[in-house]
Amino acid sequence: MAGDSSHPSDGAGATIRRTDYRPPDYLIDAVDLDVRVDTDTAVTAHLTIRRSDTAATDAPLVLDARDLALDEVAIDDEAVAAQRIAHHAGGFTVHDVPERFRLTTRCTIRPEANTALEGFYASGPMYCTQCEAHGFSRITPFIDRPDVLSRFRVRLSADRERFPVLLANGDCVEQGEDGDGRHYAVWADPFAKPCYLFAMVAGDLARVHDRHTTGSGREIALEFYVDHGNEHLVGHAMSALKQAMRWDEDTFGLHYDLDTYMVVAARAFNMGAMENKGLNIFNAAYVLASPETATDATFEAISAVIAHEYFHNYTGNRVTCRDWFQLSLKEGLTVYRDQRFSEDLLGADVQRIEQVRGLRAMQFPEDAGPTAHPVRPDAYKEVNNFYTATVYEKGAEIVRMLRTRIGEAAFRAGLRRYLEVHDGSAATIEDFVAALAEAAGVDLEPFMRWYAQAGTPRLQLSREWDAAAGVTAITLRQWTPPTPGQPDKQALPVPLRMELLDGEGRAMALPEHPARVGDDLLMMTDETLRIEVPGDAPVLPVCPLAFSAPVILEGDYSALDLQRIAVQSHDAFARWDAIQQMHARAHAGLMRDDASALEPLLATMQRIAAAPPGDDALCAHLLAPPRAAWLWEQYPVVDPARFTAAMREQKAAIGRALCGPFTVWAQRNPIAEGQAGARALANTALEYLALLEPDAILALARRRVDGTNMTLTMGALLALSQTRSSEFALASSAFYQHWREHPLVLDRWFAVRAGAAHTSPEQIRELLAHEDFDWRNPNRVRAVAATFARENLAHFHTEAGYALYAGILERLDGSNPQLAARMCRPLLGFARLADPWSTMQRERVRDLRARVRSVDVCEMLDAALA
Repeated sequence: MAGDSSHPSDGAGATIRRTDYRPPDYLIDAVDLDVRVDTDTAVTAHLTIRRSDTAATDAPLVLDARDLALDEVAIDDEAVAAQRIAHHAGGFTVHDVPERFRLTTRCTIRPEANTALEGFYASGPMYCTQCEAHGFSRITPFIDRPDVLSRFRVRLSADRERFPVLLANGDCVEQGEDGDGRHYAVWADPFAKPCYLFAMVAGDLARVHDRHTTGSGREIALEFYVDHGNEHLVGHAMSALKQAMRWDEDTFGLHYDLDTYMVVAARAFNMGAMENKGLNIFNAAYVLASPETATDATFEAISAVIAHEYFHNYTGNRVTCRDWFQLSLKEGLTVYRDQRFSEDLLGADVQRIEQVRGLRAMQFPEDAGPTAHPVRPDAYKEVNNFYTATVYEKGAEIVRMLRTRIGEAAFRAGLRRYLEVHDGSAATIEDFVAALAEAAGVDLEPFMRWYAQAGTPRLQLSREWDAAAGVTAITLRQWTPPTPGQPDKQALPVPLRMELLDGEGRAMALPEHPARVGDDLLMMTDETLRIEVPGDAPVLPVCPLAFSAPVILEGDYSALDLQRIAVQSHDAFARWDAIQQMHARAHAGLMRDDASALEPLLATMQRIAAAPPGDDALCAHLLAPPRAAWLWEQYPVVDPARFTAAMREQKAAIGRALCGPFTVWAQRNPIAEGQAGARALANTALEYLALLEPDAILALARRRVDGTNMTLTMGALLALSQTRSSEFALASSAFYQHWREHPLVLDRWFAVRAGAAHTSPEQIRELLAHEDFDWRNPNRVRAVAATFARENLAHFHTEAGYALYAGILERLDGSNPQLAARMCRPLLGFARLADPWSTMQRERVRDLRARVRSVDVCEMLDAALA
């Protein structure tokens, strides 16, 4: 039979509900694929299928299929009559199927026409796959859900000259010539996996290889595949992979289970990377790096993402999620594991601050916005819209809280038990929490509320000093603001690590209390927690240490209290957080035209600069300005013009107050390998000083742009981009001419131009029309559009800015809906904007909703307009 399973969308997708989950009617034990790679790629699939024990005997076979030219459907080698097949949006149904059978389908797909970058698509000169969440059904008809696990055998054939490298999951068991200049390779994966973990690659790629010997003595071949000419940029990623493999062995006793581990660097990729079993496909930005082409932050990100995808081998692959509502089971847990790896590799204090900076800048706004959803959502229309900071980063914070509550030894034992019990199956979040509870002997059921409840809890801390009794009473009250669909909130279990400082800044022990479960740990289980601390003078409580719970603390701290915490606390995060609070108060004062609100902040920063901590990276964090996204969240309603003006005024005031030490730090040239902290401090100092526009500093920045270390180069270029100096144009032009043949570095140039303080919407249009701009490359699109919305607030929040951004989303909606949906959020905050911005943005969203068609984008816009 012939047919086309693709279908148009008007944005009105069906709602999928978690409570409607039912086991699959049919299971696919084995998949035998024959893929003839070409401009028109022919895919023949032989599926060994059996009816599940829970299915009715007359249950039809429902297959997912999208954007396929379907040529044949056969059961046990006999063509299926057309009247037995019912086509519908997203696939087709076959009626009257036997209990066990072999289904054969033949279809044609066109990788180069696949702009959605889901399924099998062209990325530069190679073809590769992205199958999570539902990309596999763009390759061949299938039961495309994560609780259907199959063993795959794949035969790839292609023109040898055009596609000399042919890869798939597992081990290569056969290869040879097919005639007419074509060759083939057969790959077999011994581990059953859901189809979202399937991968295949065909291309002309360079191979960089190494080996790793596991603690058990097994030799693992490590292979990276990259564009020719990029081989020298793989060293850091390879080293990070070997460190991650060793770390997982030492920390959790988890050893790699195949003979080969492969990573492919793709130019065009919607996400960061994908953990396909044994064959990870990465955004090239998270593989390729050298000090000349990548910043220290990029090196850290590569280590984290390499580790994350490797750690998925167990937490996500060997044990996968039963349905997509359980997405955080694999992602939240694996983010927590990669965070722990980064902490051990790079230092826990600074890494924890960076983790919280990211959480507050991305996830807290999500929790407070129109698309707020629980870590485990109850319903969705497009599952791709739930690959969010809430599912990933907040999910990781819940895992961290569980570990904090039960301790490291019980957590390790519980994780091992979870993996052993559920190995080779699809599990739920309840399964994971139950395994930890069993290992610890602790009731963890209350923590399930964290998975079910959206919104960021707020903790109100108040103190009362009873001089006669010599007691400080500390009261904590929790509440969570209403979120869409959840007006009423329950109290959550909150593990609070707390430090008590006496009048001299010395740490005091927590008093005995029923809520105390550790030396510095309190478990808050109700709406209110009260503890009384005896002493000769009032004590200063500091919490949550190391950000032991993802909450917003609203303390009754005076300016002096915050100064004391910033200087006296023994917890690096608490010190940093106190300074963040002072930044927020100073900014709020400037919004009221009260410059005196700056004084406590300036005094504290001067004290730190005069006696900096020994760790330059920590010093840079303590002195760095807050992220605009977090600062924005401190206001119920925002006037964008006043907001950006106050931010600039505040940074300039800090630059003037700390001009001396900043000048010393900025003039250093720390280019050695172990000086990442010093580079961070130099860039922080330059960021403040450049706003003052002294000739010597501008000249220093201009020279540094031409240097050989990308961290210092980018620090200088970003600093110049916020000035009115002609040096920025000169530096930007020189940077472009030097790096125009290096795509990942050129992404940085586009981003700096888009985020520059004086880049107008019209100039953004010029960037979008630039000869080096590529609408099919998500990295390039994000570099311009996402940076403009995130960094260039003064020009984004204009009628022209909103119109420009809406036009970008409309164009992407027709080519890459997944990317478009993930970029929607900057337009969805109109409920928090003052007029006229609120009205302008709302009307632009309404107009956009009438023009877009994908379920991905419509679901996002509808949530905001509701």
